[in-house]
Amino acid sequence: MARLALIPPESQIPLALEPVDSPQPESAFRSEYLRMQISRRLTFEQVMADTALAICVRNLAEARARRGGAGRRI
Repeated sequence: MARLALIPPESQIPLALEPVDSPQPESAFRSEYLRMQISRRLTFEQVMADTALAICVRNLAEARARRGGAGRRI
């Protein structure tokens, strides 16, 4: 059985998994929500109430802000 290579903790990318107050405005979250195309199934409020989906929306919005382009694709 093959063993997985262990990544030293200092080289791991930290993930923002804890729901915290984000510096991103709600409009950034709403635009990512629309880009994810889940608006047909869930409302924005339902998405933000689900921890996993809220993390996805928040991280996508932060990644887009870091890249510096609201109109550019990730």
